[in-house]
This record gives sequence, structure tokens and C-alpha cells, in this order.
Amino acid sequence: MAPFRKRAIIFCVFLAVILWRFAGSGSKSFYFTLKRTQTHTETPASSTKDGGVVNSSLWTRLNLTETECATAFPGLFTDITNNIKNGPFIFAKANPNYQGLVQGRIIDGNRLSTLSQLHRALLTSPSHLPNIHFAFVTNDVPKNNSWAFARPNKSHSGNIWLIPHPAFWASPLPPLHPLDTILSRISTLESQTTFSQKLDKVVWRGTPWFNPLAYPLLRQHLLKATKGKEWADIDAFDIGAKGEYRNALPIEQFCGYRYVVYTEGVTYSGRLPYHQACASVLVMAPVTWVTHTGFWLRPIWAGDLMGGGREDGGGGEGGETLVETVEDWREANTVYVDPKFEMLEDVVMFLRRNPEVAETLARNLRQSGVGTGFLGPAAEVCYWRALIRGWASVVRTGETWGDEVGVRYEEWILREVARGK
Repeated sequence: MAPFRKRAIIFCVFLAVILWRFAGSGSKSFYFTLKRTQTHTETPASSTKDGGVVNSSLWTRLNLTETECATAFPGLFTDITNNIKNGPFIFAKANPNYQGLVQGRIIDGNRLSTLSQLHRALLTSPSHLPNIHFAFVTNDVPKNNSWAFARPNKSHSGNIWLIPHPAFWASPLPPLHPLDTILSRISTLESQTTFSQKLDKVVWRGTPWFNPLAYPLLRQHLLKATKGKEWADIDAFDIGAKGEYRNALPIEQFCGYRYVVYTEGVTYSGRLPYHQACASVLVMAPVTWVTHTGFWLRPIWAGDLMGGGREDGGGGEGGETLVETVEDWREANTVYVDPKFEMLEDVVMFLRRNPEVAETLARNLRQSGVGTGFLGPAAEVCYWRALIRGWASVVRTGETWGDEVGVRYEEWILREVARGK
């Protein structure tokens, strides 16, 4: 998300982040420490007459207590809870040549965005957080015993802990913007546009050569299936001589369409949380990678939606998945189609004939991300702090860790800016 206004902090905070780049200029692995000491006071919850917490009043507060977080955002911490159930594990220092790995530790309390998110969660915590060693991966492929932006959509896929996408802080990509900025624009669009007023087409933009291993021609199949169709506004990016996207759509304008297609990239795509803010019908091939917002998906197979039974078209990985499908369209917020998109036209025609079904799917999608507050700033910092507590409860630090010394976090940030990072 975009940097928030500086909030009045009622406790003293000392935050030092120590960085040390491992050997080799080509390596992207480095080590740092976040350290904080503080005094604090607990913030009382806003209560209803019957003693319950008014969830929506908490959705923008960054200093929620652990109890307030759990009450305000039930179901947000599914991945953390699942990993805790797997039990203790040994966390040792990894090979410094592992590309895209950040190793660090918290003492007393795309990497720049992620470190900034973590900084914010620590800074605004109203209570003490445990000391931990940890690692997170900034590239597409996760590493065991680490934090990552995505993990395979399989119930048994290693000890990988999901973290929020960097866009929750800011996005370096010109077509996108910090999530909170886009959420505000989407809210304006949705408040001024009914579902029936939206463009009655399915929309997608992207680069056709980024595809997941399970579906190596996913985006090419999408372009082929929709070419020349009156019901589709789907196109590959037209990249100009200076690298600009000449036919790109502002990400909030996707919500102006009734149907939005989401495609995974090499693993996941960072667009998912933006699309989850739309009151539109989200359509996709079965996800093979799950992000921290992916747990909010409640997909229904196109065949089940239209009454013909499941027809996934193959290509995905079998076995039990983390993202579970539903059979009742009233509970769904996403539609699964085959990875060749051969059923996409049938789905669009079905939804045109059954607008009440389409509106329910669209309403459910926006409710799952915006109506729950899950995409808001309070949920994000609550998630980070729950992650730290959960990780601390099962991590066992190996003997390879020492007392490396580096520079303060604030100084490192200035150096990164000066270097144009």
C-alpha cells in the first residue's frame, strides 16, 4: 500500500535493521535484523451493545491488539494456522548464493516493499512481539522453511508461509499502483456503477509468454479462444518502442466490466488482490499457486455452475488443494474454466441469460475482500504480527546463526533511494 500518514505513536520505538550482503555481487541473498524496544498501552475495542466488536470500525486502525485482530478478521490467518499445525522445524542459515532470499531476525520487537510492510507492522504493534530468525523469498519460486508470496496449491507443499504481496505497500510497475490507492478508485467506480451498467464483456490484458508450468500455453489459449468475439475485450499488451503499454487499462477500470479473467504468471500474478476488490465475475483456470489473498477464493467449476457437472479440461495438478471449490453458486465468488478456455464463451452466455447468478458471484467477490476488511491496512498489519507469533511458536533456530553487524534500517533505506533502487 502507499505510505500512510505518520501516526501518533504512544510508545517509544527504536527500530534498527542491520544488513549484510552475502558474498558475490550477483547474489541477491542478504541478512538483516529488526530490533525494537517499546513501552505500550492496550487500546480498548469498540463494542456493540451485546458486547461484540464492531469489525468495520477497526479496519483502518494499525494498532489493533491480537484479540482485536482475531475478532475483526476471522478466517484471515488460515495459512498461518495450517503451518503451525505442522509442528516445530529447524531454521538454519541458508546458502548465501540462493537467488532472491532475504534472511533476517527480529530482536525485541521485491524486498524493499516487504521490509517496509514488516517495519510498519512492528512499529504499530501495541504489544510485544517475540524474537525470531526468519527468511523470505522475493522471486517467484518459494524455498522451504521461508516466507513467500505464493506456494503451490497443494495441501502438502513444504513449510512455506505466505506473506502479503508487495503492492500492499507500493507497486514499482507503472500499470499498477499501491493497493490502497486503487481500492479507493474502485470504491468510487463501484458506488457510481451498478452491475447492469457495466460493460457486458469479459476483460483481460497481459503478456502472453508468462505462463505457469501446469499450463504452459495458458495465455495463448485465452487469446485464441476470444479472438474476434463480440463478448470479449481481451488483448496482449502492445508494447511501444520505449517500453510503454499502449493498450493497457488502468487496473481499476477492469471493475467496469461484468467479467474479469485472472491468469497466473510463472507462478502467481500480482493482479489478484486488485481484481478481488471488483464487484465483477472473476473467471480463471484452476489456480496452481495460492497467495495470501487466494485463500479467500471460493471457486465453482463452470460445469457445476451451468448444471453439467465438472469439466476442468485437465492440465492441472491432482490431489487435495488448499483452495477448495464449492458446488452452490450462491456461495461462490469465482468461476473455474478449463485452461484452454474452451468453456469461457458458454460461461459468459450462461451468465448473460442468468443475470441474478452473475450479480451474486460479483457481489460475493467484492464482499470477500472489501466487505470483510481483509484488503485493508489493519488486516495487513494484523496478518504480519500473527505470522511473527505463529512462526515463533514452531521455529527452532539452528547453530549457524551468529551476531552479524551492519547498518540501521533507516540508513539502508536512504542508500537504496540514492542508488535508485
